[in-house]
Amino acid sequence: MFDTLGSIVSSSVIDEVVDRGMLEVLPLTHIRGRSLHDAWVIVDEAQSLERTVLLTALSRIGRNSKVVLTHDVAQRDNLRVGRHDGIAAVVERLKGHPLFGHVTLTRPERSPIAGLVTELLEEGGA
Repeated sequence: MFDTLGSIVSSSVIDEVVDRGMLEVLPLTHIRGRSLHDAWVIVDEAQSLERTVLLTALSRIGRNSKVVLTHDVAQRDNLRVGRHDGIAAVVERLKGHPLFGHVTLTRPERSPIAGLVTELLEEGGA
């Protein structure tokens, strides 16, 4: 995550934000037992999360908080997810609910080469 932030702001800005407690990066194993109030929670690479892990993360969202799940199902690399796909379950169950929104981005944002590789791999059935 810090590499992505570093592409848009300086390392001194990142250091200041972390020092002031405005940014916290945690593995999901450290979220249990917490309530995340007044926060923006970003769960990155969520396509590889099993339903139970994703529900653990989402159930920690507290007052005045928002959660963003980033995912690309074409990049799923956790073979155990399969029928326990957390993203598919969340989108399917929550769509239409006033507290939920889902946006599908259709073009790659990482780089032209990343977009090309993804396109070629999807065409090849890989």
